[in-house]
Amino acid sequence: MESNKLITKTIFRIEHPEDMNGLWYTKKGVFRKRIDVICPNGIAKDFPMPLNLELHRKDGDIWNSGGKSIEDMNTWFAPQDAINLYNLGFRLFEFEVEKFQELENEILFTRNGIITQKEIPLELVWSIK
Repeated sequence: MESNKLITKTIFRIEHPEDMNGLWYTKKGVFRKRIDVICPNGIAKDFPMPLNLELHRKDGDIWNSGGKSIEDMNTWFAPQDAINLYNLGFRLFEFEVEKFQELENEILFTRNGIITQKEIPLELVWSIK
């Protein structure tokens, strides 16, 4: 008997909860790099995030970027960056998704592939008060 078990992936992403825009691209996939201004202390500001139509528009979907682990978030964003992001309305989320593309340094996912989503308090990731 074959199992039809759904393969899912846990992804971590910092985005604005109201418009779901990220730090490089809007929810609709429009390039709007803001990270270098908002996060001057983190290494994430220097990540190349070029639009790759083959990956970022695969199957006619818009694919968003996220980290593979909570440790990625702690490495990519300094504590002061996390505070700056929070004060600007951004939040850290954990997504469980069924549609994903695993790349070397990130995971791409689509909004229509999200199974669950929850906010993660900054204090669980960064040493902040």
